[in-house]
Amino acid sequence: MWAFMYGMGENYLSAMAVFLGYSAFQISILNSFPQLFGAFLQIFSNNLVLKFKTLKYIVISISFIQSLLWLILIFIMIYIPYFYIIFFWFILYFVSNSLVDPIWTSWMGYLVPKRIRGNYHGSRNRIISFYVLIAILIGGFILKYYDDKLNIGFSIIFFIAALGRISSTYFLNKKDEFSNFKNKINNNFFFFLKNKLKLKFIIFKSAINFSVMFLGPLFAIYILRTLGLSNLILSLCTVSWWIANLISSKYWGKFIKLNGNLQSLKICTTILYILPLFWVASYYLNGLILITFILLINLMAGVTFSGFSLSTFNITYDLVEKRDIAKYTSLLRLGEGIAIFIGALLAGSIVDSSIINNYLSDFDFTSIQLSMLISALLRFFCYLYFKVFEKEFNIVTQN
Repeated sequence: MWAFMYGMGENYLSAMAVFLGYSAFQISILNSFPQLFGAFLQIFSNNLVLKFKTLKYIVISISFIQSLLWLILIFIMIYIPYFYIIFFWFILYFVSNSLVDPIWTSWMGYLVPKRIRGNYHGSRNRIISFYVLIAILIGGFILKYYDDKLNIGFSIIFFIAALGRISSTYFLNKKDEFSNFKNKINNNFFFFLKNKLKLKFIIFKSAINFSVMFLGPLFAIYILRTLGLSNLILSLCTVSWWIANLISSKYWGKFIKLNGNLQSLKICTTILYILPLFWVASYYLNGLILITFILLINLMAGVTFSGFSLSTFNITYDLVEKRDIAKYTSLLRLGEGIAIFIGALLAGSIVDSSIINNYLSDFDFTSIQLSMLISALLRFFCYLYFKVFEKEFNIVTQN
């Protein structure tokens, strides 16, 4: 049911912002600052664990709050769609995401034995991807049906997102709790920084997120404004991504079991720095060729990010003891949040810059394409950085 909240809710937030007429810089702010703010608050997630009775209680409470937030968003979008009010909603929602993420990760670390972790999370991702796919398709057709009254279309899909979140809360409540976890929590937050390998992994993931933000937040703008395609095409792009994610997750799980997380990460990081170049080229296509090409790019991206997410998720558990997962994940998200915020601000500034746009127009080139090229270059540097500490990670993961 979480998949319906994501597929019909989070997935269409950028499209809603485009519908409301926000600029590239404003959309970048919406996609970055709330996550940065939430990442800082993750520092206190361990205090939540200590104050409340169980990990499960915290996750369920925050999940219920999120279901209410989707209903509030419908009201805001229809009656008071001012940027600063939407911005405040984004902060509340993504702060709740940031607080619950390390706690949920820690909870799953206790519930899922290490010997089946790779296959389990591969299977879990595959099931979630299937339902996210269905949710995105339904959402796309709803928006297409209400093309002339998109405020109604967005209200319907956000209402379904609220129902999905409240349903997922019900099923989370049925899961087992890990008892006596409080005695096993390490209260020292920054002691991970003393371990060079753990710090390098934080830097690596933060750098990847920094590079991705030169393309990610601008995707809806590129499809809807720059290429002039419809919300349905945007939905089909996302669907193709999730189809690839759904199909490939099973094989990534098997590949990781046979070859290890690092080999998977190496392959995915290599492909990551090539992907933006295809997006740059797509600008010069049109018609059915353009649509087919961008769908293929999304298929490739879905496969790549599926393997990347699964391997980095497993590496996190390899690096850190179970009792420290919540703390380390919080620190990891903090680094990523800072990187996402800075990257999104720079990307939004580049795309909205009249000086850059006027200069590039003489070369039949756009500011979004420039941002994509920067993303490719930064991802390549991330790949080089990964190669530097690959051997160190290999020793730890094998042990």
